[in-house]
Amino acid sequence: MRVRRSGVKAPPHLTLPAALTAAVVTLSTLLPAAAADEPPAPDTGGTVISSKTTGNLVSEVKEVDGEIISTLTDRTTGEPATFDPEHFGELPAEGAPSGGAVMGQSLKTAEDAERITAGGAASVPEQPAEGGAAAYSAWRPAGVQGVDVSSYQPNVNWSAEYSAGARFAYVKATEATTYRSPTFAEQYIGSYEAGMLRGAYHFAHPNWSSGASQADYFVNNGGNWSADGRTLPGLLDMESYYGQEYCYDMTPTQMVAWIRDFSNRYKARTGRLPAIYSNYYWWVDCTGNTAAFNDHPLHIAGYQTTTPRVPSGWSRYDLWQYSDTGPFVLPGGGDSNVFGGTQAQLADMARNPYYKPLGGTVPAGAPAPAAPAPVAPSGPFTDVSAGNQFVREITWARDRRILTGWTDGTFRPLNNINRDAMAAAMYRLAGAPAYTAPATSEFTDVKPGQQFYKEIHWAESRGLLTGWNDGSFRATTPIARDATAALLYRAAGSPAYTAPARSPFKDVSTGQKFYKEMAWLKASGISTGWTDGTFRSLNPTARDAMAAFLHRFDARF
Repeated sequence: MRVRRSGVKAPPHLTLPAALTAAVVTLSTLLPAAAADEPPAPDTGGTVISSKTTGNLVSEVKEVDGEIISTLTDRTTGEPATFDPEHFGELPAEGAPSGGAVMGQSLKTAEDAERITAGGAASVPEQPAEGGAAAYSAWRPAGVQGVDVSSYQPNVNWSAEYSAGARFAYVKATEATTYRSPTFAEQYIGSYEAGMLRGAYHFAHPNWSSGASQADYFVNNGGNWSADGRTLPGLLDMESYYGQEYCYDMTPTQMVAWIRDFSNRYKARTGRLPAIYSNYYWWVDCTGNTAAFNDHPLHIAGYQTTTPRVPSGWSRYDLWQYSDTGPFVLPGGGDSNVFGGTQAQLADMARNPYYKPLGGTVPAGAPAPAAPAPVAPSGPFTDVSAGNQFVREITWARDRRILTGWTDGTFRPLNNINRDAMAAAMYRLAGAPAYTAPATSEFTDVKPGQQFYKEIHWAESRGLLTGWNDGSFRATTPIARDATAALLYRAAGSPAYTAPARSPFKDVSTGQKFYKEMAWLKASGISTGWTDGTFRSLNPTARDAMAAFLHRFDARF
């Protein structure tokens, strides 16, 4: 058998520690039951909701005894459609019994091909004593669960998948400019009828034709978006492909231009940006780890890991394809995914054309953020009145629990904010992402168990705050205004910016340390400086001013 990997750089497969494996085994007994172990038989009777014939393949979605089921059968025999593992992933002729390439194609092995084309009949190994891939058949990361499918999942009981916890689905629609999935319409309708949010995906062939032409083909064949609150943005699958050079014989510059061509056309046709699916290693190698698309929702692939790596430009994923061996769409070889936010945030991704990616930036053209709600006359803290210069921003920081007050009810707005408290504020602003601090401190003066130990190391790991050459962090040292500018610039992804030849502040020279970052802070509208034209770069940053900086930063990035 030919293995469909062709120069693939797969992420490292990690072994689960014994403690996590034990927890997974225990957790699996508490979770809702996974979808049925046997695929629904195609000859189920019931009421046909939609049916389509493509070549010799008949795709249907039916309601059978109150359950929504999609099937794919051979028109001649009436039997379930079968697939040849020797041709798994190959771009087929339309109507041929093949699903083409799938999300995660570059990570599939010959054994995966056998399992998927057999409808999942190949058994998943029994739960090992310590770690291993099988532990992931029951484990689910925190978030909103979902699935992705193609015609390699010919029979899907959508109601069972919903009962098992799936709340969204991505369905393969197209590939290159010649292949339309024969099961797309019925799987798309089936997931919707079962109550899920759903979206379509396109498997890209960048060396086949232009990005714009593939975007047109995608939109014309199911990849459109509507603001009905149930349709997720179209998803562009970017990864390596069997039989092709790893990066399709394209330079990173050419690849970025191709993706931009697709994205621009998709937005012109639908009114919003597409989501992007890839894996960390392909993105780094083939786009140069570009941050140019961080206003697009990120769907990252990464199996057998509890924390997938994300490319430059995004601080966290929106969607994570964490397994192709369950807990969903088994048997049948479909993939399990998770949305990293809340159900409300997922709903916003579906209905809002200016959805801000969880770890990215707001798309261009987004309406200005609504003004904060009026503040009660008494003010948010005993020492912050309703007439305070920054009352709205301080109230916002309090309500988001980014900056909190003291037990005596005060905020102490003119107090300086220290470096450790700054690390904590940035961690909360990022949504308190999952992170395990190292057992041994990176700094000589920060000890395990110390207040904000985790947040300090998270900020260091993200490159937001660094230490001194002597190995110290100096947690209780106030953070100066110039260092605050540098921190926020890094948190924004270090965007391309050319500082002006003439300083915007009369007390900041163009050759001064952090000049670019301070000029960027003003150009971005995050800081205006004082009315006398100064920035006062070496002054400590006060808590009220930090609330204002973070509020403006969050609205823009």
